Amino acid sequence: MKALVKIKEGEGNVALIEVPEPKVGAGEVKIRVAAVGICGTDVKILHGDTWSNPPVVLGHEFSGIVEEVGSEVTKVRVGDRVVSETAQKICGNCYYCNTSNQLMCPERLSIGYGTDGAMASYCVVREGIVHKLSESVSLDDGAVCEPAAVAVHAVYDTVKLYPTDLVVVMGPGPIGLLVAQVAKGFGCTTILSGTDKDLERLKIGKSLGIDHTIDITKTDLVEEINKLTNNMGADVVYDCTGATPAIRCGMSALKKMGKFVQVGLTKQMMEIEYALLTQKEISMIGTFGHNWKSWEIALKLIQEGKLNVSALVSHHFKLEEWEQAFDIAEKQEGIKLLLHP
Repeated sequence: MKALVKIKEGEGNVALIEVPEPKVGAGEVKIRVAAVGICGTDVKILHGDTWSNPPVVLGHEFSGIVEEVGSEVTKVRVGDRVVSETAQKICGNCYYCNTSNQLMCPERLSIGYGTDGAMASYCVVREGIVHKLSESVSLDDGAVCEPAAVAVHAVYDTVKLYPTDLVVVMGPGPIGLLVAQVAKGFGCTTILSGTDKDLERLKIGKSLGIDHTIDITKTDLVEEINKLTNNMGADVVYDCTGATPAIRCGMSALKKMGKFVQVGLTKQMMEIEYALLTQKEISMIGTFGHNWKSWEIALKLIQEGKLNVSALVSHHFKLEEWEQAFDIAEKQEGIKLLLHP
Protein backbone atom coordinates (compact mmCIF):
# COMPACT_ATOMS: atom_id res chain seq x y z
CA MET A 1 0.00 0.00 0.00
CA LYS A 2 1.02 3.65 -0.38
CA ALA A 3 1.98 5.43 2.84
CA LEU A 4 3.47 8.79 3.77
CA VAL A 5 6.57 7.89 5.76
CA LYS A 6 9.14 9.80 7.79
CA ILE A 7 12.08 7.76 6.55
CA LYS A 8 14.80 9.08 8.84
CA GLU A 9 15.44 11.90 11.27
CA GLY A 10 16.23 15.45 10.21
CA GLU A 11 14.83 18.04 7.82
CA GLY A 12 12.58 16.55 5.18
CA ASN A 13 13.11 12.83 4.67
CA VAL A 14 9.37 12.28 4.15
CA ALA A 15 8.13 10.40 1.10
CA LEU A 16 5.10 8.59 -0.27
CA ILE A 17 6.33 5.03 -0.67
CA GLU A 18 5.09 1.47 -0.95
CA VAL A 19 4.97 -0.38 2.37
CA PRO A 20 3.43 -3.74 3.36
CA GLU A 21 -0.16 -3.68 4.62
CA PRO A 22 -0.15 -3.86 8.43
CA LYS A 23 -1.12 -7.15 10.04
CA VAL A 24 -3.69 -7.41 12.81
CA GLY A 25 -2.80 -8.72 16.26
CA ALA A 26 -5.26 -10.57 18.49
CA GLY A 27 -6.50 -7.41 20.24
CA GLU A 28 -6.16 -5.05 17.31
CA VAL A 29 -8.37 -3.48 14.65
CA LYS A 30 -7.41 -2.85 11.03
CA ILE A 31 -9.05 0.31 9.72
CA ARG A 32 -9.40 1.35 6.08
CA VAL A 33 -8.60 5.06 6.31
CA ALA A 34 -11.25 7.40 4.89
CA ALA A 35 -9.78 10.76 5.88
CA VAL A 36 -6.77 11.94 7.85
CA GLY A 37 -6.09 15.47 9.05
CA ILE A 38 -2.80 17.33 8.86
CA CYS A 39 -1.79 18.50 12.32
CA GLY A 40 0.88 21.04 13.22
CA THR A 41 2.81 18.11 14.68
CA ASP A 42 2.95 16.49 11.24
CA VAL A 43 4.51 19.65 9.80
CA LYS A 44 7.05 19.71 12.64
CA ILE A 45 7.94 16.07 11.95
CA LEU A 46 8.46 16.94 8.29
CA HIS A 47 11.05 19.51 9.31
CA GLY A 48 12.62 17.43 12.06
CA ASP A 49 11.45 19.91 14.70
CA THR A 50 9.85 17.33 16.99
CA TRP A 51 10.50 13.73 18.01
CA SER A 52 9.49 10.84 15.79
CA ASN A 53 10.48 7.20 15.54
CA PRO A 54 11.44 6.68 11.87
CA PRO A 55 10.75 4.92 9.69
CA VAL A 56 7.17 5.66 10.66
CA VAL A 57 3.91 6.38 8.84
CA LEU A 58 2.60 9.86 9.69
CA GLY A 59 -0.95 10.83 10.68
CA HIS A 60 -2.92 10.61 13.92
CA GLU A 61 -6.21 12.46 13.23
CA PHE A 62 -8.34 10.08 11.19
CA SER A 63 -11.54 8.20 10.56
CA GLY A 64 -12.27 5.02 8.67
CA ILE A 65 -14.11 1.74 8.35
CA VAL A 66 -13.14 -1.47 10.12
CA GLU A 67 -11.60 -3.85 7.60
CA GLU A 68 -10.49 -6.67 9.90
CA VAL A 69 -10.47 -7.47 13.61
CA GLY A 70 -8.22 -9.65 15.74
CA SER A 71 -9.38 -12.83 17.44
CA GLU A 72 -9.82 -11.13 20.85
CA VAL A 73 -11.70 -8.05 19.62
CA THR A 74 -15.29 -7.80 20.92
CA LYS A 75 -16.37 -4.14 20.80
CA VAL A 76 -16.25 -3.47 17.05
CA ARG A 77 -16.77 -5.53 13.94
CA VAL A 78 -16.01 -5.38 10.23
CA GLY A 79 -17.89 -2.54 8.56
CA ASP A 80 -18.15 -0.30 11.62
CA ARG A 81 -17.37 3.39 11.09
CA VAL A 82 -14.74 4.35 13.66
CA VAL A 83 -12.26 6.90 14.93
CA SER A 84 -9.24 6.29 17.12
CA GLU A 85 -7.32 7.80 19.99
CA THR A 86 -3.56 7.99 19.63
CA ALA A 87 -1.93 6.06 22.51
CA GLN A 88 -1.21 2.85 20.62
CA LYS A 89 1.45 1.42 22.94
CA ILE A 90 1.23 1.78 26.73
CA CYS A 91 2.40 -0.21 29.73
CA GLY A 92 -1.19 -0.78 30.92
CA ASN A 93 -0.14 -1.01 34.57
CA CYS A 94 0.98 2.42 35.75
CA TYR A 95 -1.02 5.01 37.69
CA TYR A 96 -1.82 6.93 34.50
CA CYS A 97 -2.99 3.89 32.56
CA ASN A 98 -5.18 2.85 35.49
CA THR A 99 -6.81 6.30 35.71
CA SER A 100 -7.60 6.63 31.98
CA ASN A 101 -4.78 9.12 31.41
CA GLN A 102 -2.86 6.93 29.02
CA LEU A 103 -1.14 9.81 27.22
CA MET A 104 0.80 10.30 30.46
CA CYS A 105 2.11 6.72 30.50
CA PRO A 106 5.94 6.85 30.55
CA GLU A 107 6.04 4.05 27.97
CA ARG A 108 3.42 5.55 25.67
CA LEU A 109 4.00 5.55 21.91
CA SER A 110 1.41 7.33 19.81
CA ILE A 111 0.35 6.63 16.26
CA GLY A 112 1.78 8.87 13.59
CA TYR A 113 5.16 9.43 15.17
CA GLY A 114 5.84 6.68 17.72
CA THR A 115 4.09 3.91 15.78
CA ASP A 116 2.69 3.78 12.25
CA GLY A 117 -0.15 6.20 11.66
CA ALA A 118 -3.00 6.83 9.25
CA MET A 119 -1.52 8.61 6.22
CA ALA A 120 -1.89 5.33 4.39
CA SER A 121 -4.58 3.04 3.03
CA TYR A 122 -4.80 1.15 6.33
CA CYS A 123 -3.95 1.73 9.98
CA VAL A 124 -3.88 -0.87 12.76
CA VAL A 125 -4.64 0.17 16.34
CA ARG A 126 -5.45 -1.62 19.58
CA GLU A 127 -9.14 -2.09 20.33
CA GLY A 128 -8.94 -0.07 23.55
CA ILE A 129 -8.55 3.25 21.71
CA VAL A 130 -11.25 2.74 19.06
CA HIS A 131 -14.56 4.63 19.24
CA LYS A 132 -17.57 4.00 17.03
CA LEU A 133 -18.69 6.91 14.87
CA SER A 134 -22.40 7.67 14.64
CA GLU A 135 -24.00 7.15 11.23
CA SER A 136 -25.16 10.78 11.44
CA VAL A 137 -21.55 12.05 11.51
CA SER A 138 -19.62 12.09 8.24
CA LEU A 139 -16.26 10.38 7.96
CA ASP A 140 -14.71 13.75 7.12
CA ASP A 141 -16.05 15.20 10.36
CA GLY A 142 -14.83 12.07 12.11
CA ALA A 143 -11.28 12.95 11.11
CA VAL A 144 -11.59 16.10 13.22
CA CYS A 145 -12.63 14.21 16.36
CA GLU A 146 -9.07 14.05 17.71
CA PRO A 147 -8.58 17.84 17.93
CA ALA A 148 -12.18 18.09 19.17
CA ALA A 149 -11.31 15.72 22.02
CA VAL A 150 -8.25 17.86 22.79
CA ALA A 151 -10.51 20.92 23.07
CA VAL A 152 -13.03 19.10 25.25
CA HIS A 153 -10.26 17.92 27.60
CA ALA A 154 -8.89 21.47 27.80
CA VAL A 155 -12.27 22.88 28.83
CA TYR A 156 -14.02 20.09 30.77
CA ASP A 157 -11.05 18.78 32.75
CA THR A 158 -9.24 21.96 33.86
CA VAL A 159 -11.45 24.66 35.43
CA LYS A 160 -15.17 24.85 36.15
CA LEU A 161 -16.98 27.26 33.86
CA TYR A 162 -20.14 29.21 34.69
CA PRO A 163 -22.62 30.93 32.34
CA THR A 164 -21.64 34.28 33.84
CA ASP A 165 -17.96 33.84 32.91
CA LEU A 166 -16.16 35.86 30.28
CA VAL A 167 -13.76 33.51 28.54
CA VAL A 168 -10.89 34.49 26.25
CA VAL A 169 -9.43 32.06 23.73
CA MET A 170 -6.13 33.18 22.25
CA GLY A 171 -5.32 31.80 18.81
CA PRO A 172 -8.01 30.99 16.18
CA GLY A 173 -6.40 27.85 14.82
CA PRO A 174 -8.29 24.53 14.78
CA ILE A 175 -7.85 23.97 18.53
CA GLY A 176 -8.74 27.56 19.40
CA LEU A 177 -11.91 27.48 17.29
CA LEU A 178 -12.92 24.23 18.98
CA VAL A 179 -12.07 25.41 22.51
CA ALA A 180 -14.10 28.58 21.97
CA GLN A 181 -17.11 26.54 20.83
CA VAL A 182 -16.88 24.17 23.78
CA ALA A 183 -16.65 27.09 26.23
CA LYS A 184 -19.59 28.77 24.50
CA GLY A 185 -21.55 25.59 25.15
CA PHE A 186 -21.39 26.38 28.88
CA GLY A 187 -23.21 29.65 28.21
CA CYS A 188 -20.08 31.77 28.67
CA THR A 189 -19.44 35.02 26.87
CA THR A 190 -16.54 34.15 24.58
CA ILE A 191 -13.79 36.23 23.00
CA LEU A 192 -11.55 34.81 20.28
CA SER A 193 -8.37 36.75 19.54
CA GLY A 194 -5.86 36.60 16.70
CA THR A 195 -3.68 38.79 14.49
CA ASP A 196 -4.19 40.37 11.08
CA LYS A 197 -2.99 37.07 9.61
CA ASP A 198 -6.00 35.34 11.15
CA LEU A 199 -8.83 37.45 9.73
CA GLU A 200 -10.51 34.61 7.84
CA ARG A 201 -10.29 32.36 10.88
CA LEU A 202 -11.75 35.08 13.07
CA LYS A 203 -14.65 35.41 10.60
CA ILE A 204 -15.28 31.69 10.92
CA GLY A 205 -15.21 32.05 14.70
CA LYS A 206 -17.88 34.73 14.48
CA SER A 207 -19.99 32.51 12.21
CA LEU A 208 -19.75 29.75 14.82
CA GLY A 209 -21.41 31.94 17.43
CA ILE A 210 -18.37 33.34 19.24
CA ASP A 211 -19.50 36.60 20.86
CA HIS A 212 -16.47 38.76 20.12
CA THR A 213 -13.55 38.32 17.72
CA ILE A 214 -10.59 40.65 18.15
CA ASP A 215 -7.67 41.42 15.86
CA ILE A 216 -5.01 42.31 18.41
CA THR A 217 -2.92 44.14 15.80
CA LYS A 218 -5.68 46.78 15.67
CA THR A 219 -7.41 46.52 19.03
CA ASP A 220 -5.90 46.39 22.51
CA LEU A 221 -7.22 43.12 23.93
CA VAL A 222 -6.86 44.10 27.58
CA GLU A 223 -8.62 47.43 27.05
CA GLU A 224 -11.46 45.72 25.20
CA ILE A 225 -11.90 43.16 27.96
CA ASN A 226 -11.88 45.88 30.60
CA LYS A 227 -14.66 47.67 28.70
CA LEU A 228 -16.74 44.50 28.68
CA THR A 229 -16.14 43.71 32.35
CA ASN A 230 -16.15 47.13 34.02
CA ASN A 231 -12.38 46.80 34.51
CA MET A 232 -12.66 43.44 36.26
CA GLY A 233 -10.91 41.36 33.60
CA ALA A 234 -11.61 37.96 32.11
CA ASP A 235 -12.59 34.99 34.26
CA VAL A 236 -10.72 32.39 32.22
CA VAL A 237 -8.09 32.56 29.47
CA TYR A 238 -7.18 29.63 27.23
CA ASP A 239 -3.94 30.16 25.34
CA CYS A 240 -3.90 28.05 22.19
CA THR A 241 -0.79 29.67 20.68
CA GLY A 242 2.13 28.69 22.87
CA ALA A 243 3.62 32.12 22.11
CA THR A 244 5.18 34.23 24.86
CA PRO A 245 3.48 37.53 23.84
CA ALA A 246 0.07 35.86 23.90
CA ILE A 247 0.68 34.33 27.31
CA ARG A 248 1.77 37.67 28.75
CA CYS A 249 -1.25 39.38 27.23
CA GLY A 250 -3.58 36.69 28.53
CA MET A 251 -2.30 36.98 32.07
CA SER A 252 -2.74 40.76 31.94
CA ALA A 253 -6.30 40.29 30.66
CA LEU A 254 -7.32 38.09 33.60
CA LYS A 255 -9.18 39.38 36.60
CA LYS A 256 -7.76 38.87 40.06
CA MET A 257 -8.09 35.19 41.01
CA GLY A 258 -8.71 34.33 37.36
CA LYS A 259 -7.82 31.04 35.69
CA PHE A 260 -5.21 30.61 32.94
CA VAL A 261 -5.19 27.38 30.92
CA GLN A 262 -2.19 26.64 28.71
CA VAL A 263 -3.28 24.61 25.69
CA GLY A 264 -0.77 25.53 22.98
CA LEU A 265 2.52 23.65 22.83
CA THR A 266 6.02 25.04 22.55
CA LYS A 267 9.57 23.84 23.19
CA GLN A 268 10.79 27.35 24.00
CA MET A 269 11.46 28.75 27.44
CA MET A 270 8.82 31.26 28.47
CA GLU A 271 9.34 34.58 30.24
CA ILE A 272 6.26 35.62 32.17
CA GLU A 273 5.59 38.22 34.86
CA TYR A 274 5.41 36.19 38.03
CA ALA A 275 4.29 39.30 39.88
CA LEU A 276 1.02 39.01 37.98
CA LEU A 277 0.75 35.35 38.92
CA THR A 278 1.18 36.03 42.63
CA GLN A 279 -0.31 39.48 43.15
CA LYS A 280 -3.44 38.64 41.16
CA GLU A 281 -3.56 35.09 42.59
CA ILE A 282 -3.89 33.63 39.12
CA SER A 283 -4.35 29.87 38.87
CA MET A 284 -2.33 28.49 35.94
CA ILE A 285 -2.82 24.96 34.63
CA GLY A 286 -1.57 23.01 31.64
CA THR A 287 -3.57 20.60 29.52
CA PHE A 288 -2.35 18.00 27.05
CA GLY A 289 -4.10 15.76 24.58
CA HIS A 290 -7.22 13.85 25.54
CA ASN A 291 -8.63 10.86 27.40
CA TRP A 292 -11.44 8.37 26.85
CA LYS A 293 -14.01 10.63 28.50
CA SER A 294 -13.11 13.66 26.39
CA TRP A 295 -13.44 11.56 23.24
CA GLU A 296 -16.89 10.35 24.22
CA ILE A 297 -18.02 13.89 25.07
CA ALA A 298 -16.60 15.26 21.82
CA LEU A 299 -18.35 12.59 19.77
CA LYS A 300 -21.64 13.31 21.55
CA LEU A 301 -21.34 17.08 21.03
CA ILE A 302 -20.57 16.60 17.33
CA GLN A 303 -23.44 14.13 16.90
CA GLU A 304 -25.88 16.51 18.60
CA GLY A 305 -24.74 19.47 16.48
CA LYS A 306 -23.35 21.32 19.49
CA LEU A 307 -19.76 21.29 18.21
CA ASN A 308 -19.32 22.28 14.58
CA VAL A 309 -16.25 20.61 13.10
CA SER A 310 -17.43 20.78 9.47
CA ALA A 311 -16.74 24.52 9.37
CA LEU A 312 -13.08 23.85 10.13
CA VAL A 313 -12.46 21.57 7.14
CA SER A 314 -11.08 23.93 4.51
CA HIS A 315 -9.29 21.65 2.03
CA HIS A 316 -9.38 18.10 0.68
CA PHE A 317 -6.44 16.38 -1.03
CA LYS A 318 -5.55 12.97 -2.33
CA LEU A 319 -2.69 11.36 -0.42
CA GLU A 320 -0.55 11.78 -3.55
CA GLU A 321 -0.99 15.55 -3.18
CA TRP A 322 0.53 15.60 0.29
CA GLU A 323 3.30 18.09 -0.55
CA GLN A 324 0.83 20.74 -1.69
CA ALA A 325 -1.33 20.06 1.36
CA PHE A 326 1.56 20.31 3.82
CA ASP A 327 2.67 23.57 2.17
CA ILE A 328 -0.78 25.11 2.66
CA ALA A 329 -0.91 23.83 6.25
CA GLU A 330 2.50 25.30 7.03
CA LYS A 331 1.52 28.68 5.59
CA GLN A 332 -1.69 28.52 7.64
CA GLU A 333 -3.73 29.31 4.55
CA GLY A 334 -6.42 26.86 5.59
CA ILE A 335 -7.77 25.57 8.89
CA LYS A 336 -8.07 21.80 8.82
CA LEU A 337 -6.79 20.02 5.72
CA LEU A 338 -7.79 16.43 5.05
CA LEU A 339 -5.91 13.82 3.04
CA HIS A 340 -7.82 10.96 1.46
CA PRO A 341 -5.77 7.79 0.83
